[in-house]
This record gives sequence, structure tokens and C-alpha cells, in this order.
Amino acid sequence: MLSSLFVRLCLVFTAILLCLGLLTLAIANRNQQRYFEEFTQELNRPVAMYIATQKRLFVDGEPDHQALRELAAHVMVINPSLQVYLLDRQGRVLDSLAGEPDAVQRHVDLEPIQRFVAGTAHLPLYGDNPAVPGQQRVFSAYPVSGGQAGNSGCESCGYVYAVLGGERHSSLWQSLAGSYALRDNVAMFAVVLALALVAGMALFFLMTRPLRAMTASLGQWRLAADRAADSSPVVGRSTVVKRGNELEDLESTCHAMLERLDQQYQFLDSADRRRREFLTSVSHDLRTPLTSLSGAVETLLLKHDSLSDEERQHYLLLAQRQGGRLWRLIAQVFELARLDSGDIDVHVERIPFSELVFDTAQDFETLARERSITLQVSVLCKDKSLWVMADMGLLQRVIENLLANAIRHTARGGQVAIRLDRSGDSMVQFEIEDSGCGFSRPLAGCSLAAIRDVSATADKSANHRAPNIERGGSDPGGKVILRGSGLGLGIVQRILTLHDSEALVWSRPGEGSRVCFELAAD
Repeated sequence: MLSSLFVRLCLVFTAILLCLGLLTLAIANRNQQRYFEEFTQELNRPVAMYIATQKRLFVDGEPDHQALRELAAHVMVINPSLQVYLLDRQGRVLDSLAGEPDAVQRHVDLEPIQRFVAGTAHLPLYGDNPAVPGQQRVFSAYPVSGGQAGNSGCESCGYVYAVLGGERHSSLWQSLAGSYALRDNVAMFAVVLALALVAGMALFFLMTRPLRAMTASLGQWRLAADRAADSSPVVGRSTVVKRGNELEDLESTCHAMLERLDQQYQFLDSADRRRREFLTSVSHDLRTPLTSLSGAVETLLLKHDSLSDEERQHYLLLAQRQGGRLWRLIAQVFELARLDSGDIDVHVERIPFSELVFDTAQDFETLARERSITLQVSVLCKDKSLWVMADMGLLQRVIENLLANAIRHTARGGQVAIRLDRSGDSMVQFEIEDSGCGFSRPLAGCSLAAIRDVSATADKSANHRAPNIERGGSDPGGKVILRGSGLGLGIVQRILTLHDSEALVWSRPGEGSRVCFELAAD
């Protein structure tokens, strides 16, 4: 809560207003005191003069204590807060109207007194307070001469020094305690500060509301992006940053967005590269049967009359085979496009997996016999009837593609083996192994989804094309070549992804391949 930018702004603004209020009160109290002292000093400027000129203060150069006592009674009646002292020419206190000369400071600085008498100083002017050593007070002063009011024995006798205003307030709190008007002013000022605080908080709330909304929206994006990153094999989770105020959250979220965009740009660049390689491979695979088909048809058209029935039959069968191959490639391209677009419904049901594998393998026995390949299917666990939860049509497509791929890349006299087994209590394992040419690079438990990246590093020194999924083969001379667009394995990988499964591949060039995946058992 305290990390919120709105709360922090409110706290800082409150602290500023409090400091400003206390400073303003202190300045106002000081100015009020100075104005009061200036007014008091100006008003009582002639007090010392009246005392010095109306009463004899010196007799034969010595203070007339009796006259001072009589004068004290009149002064206390007129102004009880007035403290009057009689000073000599050096500033020593000779006597006071309070009648307690031993209780007061014995010396007063004459410099402010002389400035006051000269009339050149700006008021308020402060002098020593003999009653409180070290304290400065406003005063009234006037020189006493021998010709005034019957004084005798001295030409310049000293000074009448009158301290004005009583005891001075030493702090703001004392002033507040002693002034009803000041307390009213403080109360009104506090109300003004409170209204300013409320207005400032409302303004901060309105100013930070769009920022909070933006931060909340980006926070929702970040949560959704992190969830997507958890399920994506290519985009990583953004760096977790400790939560701060809205600006810090916005900064960290923008950094996360930049990081995520960079990852996505890299992924899109890689996907675009793979797409170009895929299109190159598919176009080559489509061109091969199309060229053979066109050649057979062109031969039939040009040499129709000169061909025998057997030659005519040969070219027609060639055209039929290449047309069928072309049709299958186009069908695989469309099937792969449907799987990539997500426009496919998966109907998961309880199916007899072992029966499905045996039936599919039986469909390929004729092809295997034609190529002198031994095809075996075995169930390794005791329970021969294995049931799984899957879409039967899609799962059959996976088995067909793996079988077709294994038979196509296995030389005559080779072997293709399918093994079914339980993996724990809740999974069924499917494994197919061939003795064919293997992939162009060694693979050890590599995910089928990553084989594209593996194949991209294959040796391209030979003048052969570089398909997306490279599979080795042998020509009659034993030379290793590359062939296969990888459409079938791409379809397998996407169907297994729809079933929350993954195919792993083990392979060594020239030594065959093994593909394994698991499904949830029922």
C-alpha cells in the first residue's frame, strides 16, 4: 500500500504542508513579535525623557534614592510592566525603581542606548535587560544632565534606562498559549492547509488514475504473457522484478515487453527461415513427381503412334504413380496447414491402442514385403490389450506416418519393429525402430519438434538440397544422399502436441532410427 505512487505523493505533500505550516507560523510569530516590540518602543520612546526631566535624580553627583522610591510608586501605577534603571556614564546600574539593585545585572551595554538617543537606529532596537542576564529587550533611554530637574554635582550624570513590555515570550508555543488572536489565526491557517491537502490529494488521485489503469492493463498482459511462456517452448518467462510504485511497475513491465518482443522477433525470424526452407523443400518434392508426370504424358503425346502397347502401359502406370504421389504430397501440405491453424477438432475417447497398431501394421505388410523388409509388432507387457485416451483417427494417422517413414528409409532386407509397453501405471509407450539410413546428424532423445533446428546445421557441402527434416539414404553406388520433406513427421509432431504428448528420436547416420512417444492409459 505504501509503495503506491498516489500514497507516496500524498505523504510527501502532507509533510511539505506541515513543514510549510510550521515555518509560516514561526515567521508570523516572529514578525508579530517584532511589530509589537516596534510599536511598543515607538509608543514609549519619550518615557525615559519624561522621567529624566520631571524628577531630580542626582544630588551632588550621587543617585537620589529617596526620589527614585517616590518615582517608582507613580511608574508602577501607570505601567506595571515598565522596569526603570538609573545608569552612570559607563553603563553601570546605579539603582532601579524596583528597589532591588543586588538582584540585577550590574552593567548594560551603552552602544544601543547611544544609538537610541541619537535617533539614527531603526526600531525595534534591543538592549540588555538587567533583570535577566543575557536577554535583549526593547527599551527607552534618555541622558541625565546636571541642569535637568534640579540635578547637581555633575554635568553628564548618566542615563535613565527603561525596559519595556514585561517578560518576553521565548517560543511559538508560549505565544500560542498567551494569545487568543494568534490561536484563532493558527486555527484558520490549519483549515486552509487541510483544504489544500484535500485538494492536492484529489488532484494526485486524478493525475495518477490513468497511470494506475495503464499499469493494471500491462500487469494483466504480463500475467497472460507469463502463462503463455509457461506453455511455449520458444518464448521464455520474463524476468520477475520486485513490485514498486506505478512508475517502477510500468518501467519493469516495459522492459519485460521489450524482452518478450525481442524473443518473439527472434522466434518469428527463425519461423520465417524454417518456412522458407520448408517451401523450398516442398516445392522440390512437388516438382519431382510433377516433372515425371509431365514427362510421361509428353512422351505419350509425342510418340503415341511409335510406342508399343507395353511401352504405352509403362508410361501410363508411371503417370498414375507420380500423380498419386503428387496427390499425397498436396494432401499432407493441407493437413499440416489445418493442424497449424488449429482448425481441427480432437475427439478424445477410450480406444484399444494395441488393436489399432496391429491393424495399421497389417495395412503396410504388402509394402514391406515388396521391399523385402521384415515388419514386427510386439506387446512387451503382460496385459496385451492396451487402452488409451486419444482421437482414433488422428492417432492412426500418427502410426501410419511413422510406419511409412520407417519403411521408406529402410533398405531392402532391413527390419522395422514396433513395440508397445506400459510406462508406469498411467501411461502407454509406443516405440518404432528401423534399421535404415538414420538422420543426417546423431540424435539422442531429441524432441521431434526440435529436429528442424538440428537439421539446419547439417553438412551442406554436397550439391544437394537442404530439406527441413533431413533423412539419409543410399543410391546404388552407396553414396549418402538427402531426401524427404519431413511433412509426415511434422504432422506426427503436431498431432501428438494436441494429445499433450511428445515424440523423442534416437538416431545415428547409417544405423537406423528409433521414435518413441507416450499416451495416457485408460
